Amino acid sequence: MNAQNREKPFGSPDDWLKHAESDLRLARLAAESPDIRPEQACFHAQQAAEKVIKAVLLSRQIDFPFTHDIEELLELAESNGVELPAGVRDAGILTPYAIETRYPGYSMELTDADIDEAMRTAEQTVEWARGMLTNCSGDQ
Repeated sequence: MNAQNREKPFGSPDDWLKHAESDLRLARLAAESPDIRPEQACFHAQQAAEKVIKAVLLSRQIDFPFTHDIEELLELAESNGVELPAGVRDAGILTPYAIETRYPGYSMELTDADIDEAMRTAEQTVEWARGMLTNCSGDQ
């Protein structure tokens, strides 16, 4: 992370994974509740994917910027030799949910298909990262 007053990132890869798993649980709960806006389900799906990608980068000692841009994080991972399966490569579709849908005024109505795609993508990304982090910790 390129924080102004930090020499290294805060938290361990496992901490980041736990936060991501919590976001994924919140996304699932939100997606199932008629009382929670679909934008918020997609926001937490995006957060889950973003955090696990950062966990993988951190586990590989790859500096990453403060950004919500998943495509940027994936490009950084790939340029540093991290293999990305197809489902994870698609995680960039979640980036707009980090900002655009977070506040009132988002003009597009999210469909059930949009929510399903966001959930599926976040779940695949979290599952991939779990495997990557397990393999990293097993190598040490």
